[in-house]
Amino acid sequence: MANPLDPKPDANLDSNSFLSGMNENGASERPFADKLESTMAKDRSVIGKNIKFRGELIGTEDLHIEGTIEGTVIMEGHDLSIGREGEINANIHAQNIVINGTLTGDALADELIEIRNTAVVKGNLIAPRIQLDDGGKFRGSMDMVDTDDEMKARHSEFKEKLVHPNLPPKDEAPARVAAAKKSFAPKDSAKDAAKEVESADS
Repeated sequence: MANPLDPKPDANLDSNSFLSGMNENGASERPFADKLESTMAKDRSVIGKNIKFRGELIGTEDLHIEGTIEGTVIMEGHDLSIGREGEINANIHAQNIVINGTLTGDALADELIEIRNTAVVKGNLIAPRIQLDDGGKFRGSMDMVDTDDEMKARHSEFKEKLVHPNLPPKDEAPARVAAAKKSFAPKDSAKDAAKEVESADS
């Protein structure tokens, strides 16, 4: 028979315990970062560690990079994560940016930039929230934007950094393509060719 003086076991002890907010290692959980990581893991593209890309990389879904990227990375409205093997030499723009590897370049995030303890970052960071884990290496400047108007101003300034130096500006590209098509277009008839000759003579 149970002793009535013994304390009764609490069925909700585990959920109400002061340790419920701690992980196995005794460190407090990072709910936002963990939620972001799990969300990014569900539906994302991956650039493997044996892939090297040079140029302008634009995506419309979440992206995880373990390879080498040089140029610009634009993931507007989507999340970007750089793995431990990832090596990025580029200016980047994304909704959220999580860095575990190496980033050399400037970064703009609409919500959060997180530099993990294995990261090496050299560049200027712009975001409403910037988190630097203990052990992460960072050299550059941090600009934590307060208002929407300030964020819009940063967006317009940052667009100039998102043009790869070896590519034509976006406004000029369609004009060049149209000019190329026109120069290689076949003549409709001998009359058109004769008209061009007459106009050139006059």
